[in-house]
Amino acid sequence: MKFGLRTKLTLLYAALFAVVLGLLGAFFYHAMAARLDTGVTDELDQRAAGLRGYINFVDGKPTLVYDRDDPEETHFIRLATRYYQIYDAADGHLVERSREMDLLDVDLSPDEVAERIAEPGIDEFDTESDRLRFHNSVLRAPDRHVYLLRVGASLGPLQATLRELKKTLELMIPAAVFVAALGGWFMARLALRPVGELRRAAHRISISNLDRRLPQSGTGDELDLLAATFNNVFERLQKSVEQMREFSVSISHELRTPLTALQGEAEITLMRASTVEDYRRVLTSQLEELGKLSRLVNQLLTLARAESGQLKLEAREMDLSEMVRSLAEQMEPIASYSGIRLAVTGAEPGTWIAADPQWLERVVLNLLDNAIKFTREGGSVEVAVTRANGEARLQVRDTGAGIPQLALPHIFERFYRADGSRSKEVAGVGLGLSLVRSIVQAHRGRVEVQSELNVGSTFTVVLPLARAGAEAVAEPSGHLAG
Repeated sequence: MKFGLRTKLTLLYAALFAVVLGLLGAFFYHAMAARLDTGVTDELDQRAAGLRGYINFVDGKPTLVYDRDDPEETHFIRLATRYYQIYDAADGHLVERSREMDLLDVDLSPDEVAERIAEPGIDEFDTESDRLRFHNSVLRAPDRHVYLLRVGASLGPLQATLRELKKTLELMIPAAVFVAALGGWFMARLALRPVGELRRAAHRISISNLDRRLPQSGTGDELDLLAATFNNVFERLQKSVEQMREFSVSISHELRTPLTALQGEAEITLMRASTVEDYRRVLTSQLEELGKLSRLVNQLLTLARAESGQLKLEAREMDLSEMVRSLAEQMEPIASYSGIRLAVTGAEPGTWIAADPQWLERVVLNLLDNAIKFTREGGSVEVAVTRANGEARLQVRDTGAGIPQLALPHIFERFYRADGSRSKEVAGVGLGLSLVRSIVQAHRGRVEVQSELNVGSTFTVVLPLARAGAEAVAEPSGHLAG
């Protein structure tokens, strides 16, 4: 049988309460029994000590002497001598005893008298209807004759009190546990009510209304923290869904344009009588569109592999400065065609890093391509490579339109494009920077960006130097020191 959380909490609370009450009840019972037992023993000690003061020796025999007209003395003597015996230690015969003891017939044998003379103290004796406790002490007559004084008390009241206490505990503990279980049930219901509200609120959230959030009480308790955590998850999910929707629109547009061109050219070519040159021209145009589609699909596949950790790197030591100079020379004609000056302003030779050349080329080309795309005619793009503190730094600085500050935290997200108006003018679906970040992170590096609207942007790729690069940095400083 499966129980709900409220039932489990109630049972756990009731069981814990029962154990605590049981332990407390047992402790209280034994503590009370010990206290009552000690009280009886102390009372016997006091009675024996007080009774010795009223025993006189007449003709060598112990005799009780007290003022019978004094009610206090009379009451004490009656109480102390209810269970009372005096034995002669010489032969163990009974000298005197109370009426109660005469009726109970619990006399000691001479050997038992000798034992109690040798070791006075407390002993107990069971009768048919009661249990008695005796205090044994030695009396010495003026002539040095020895007697045994036994003063007893019934343990019946003590045992009756303990029986009543046990019955009371046996009734009260289950009743208290039952009341506690009821209270625990309602307390669990009250405590879990917000959980039910969270469940109902979460049930109402779907893919179509991810902007809704779970309610928070503002108390800062565990349920509030749980609601805040789920709200963060919903927020991230909402952003991912929005990005996917934007991507769907962008990718649909990017795919529709070349597909429409391919279909239109094919239809027109089939409708008209064409020469071989016409077919060659159409096929050449279609190959260009197919190349765009192929590059887009490859970019998507590459990004998916990178984000899933399946990006395979074949790292080797290489000079980052040399690679950057070479790639900048390749991109310079494209920049010149757009009226943009592309220059390598600084590239320290011997900046050695351990990287996969093919993947790192994609990083540099993506950054250069972005800088050229978003820089107006007459602007400039500058590239620099430096090294410091065991790191190589590649900087791509442009004088383009810049990136809004609110967009900076998101530009490396998949499918994100900072400016919708610019997105219409510039080709792409917002995957390039995501791919750049994934490749750099796979090389144990990081990407930083600084930008200002209408001033330009600076992208910085930071990668760890290889040992050869570190030695290259150390050699000049050692030379100068010498």
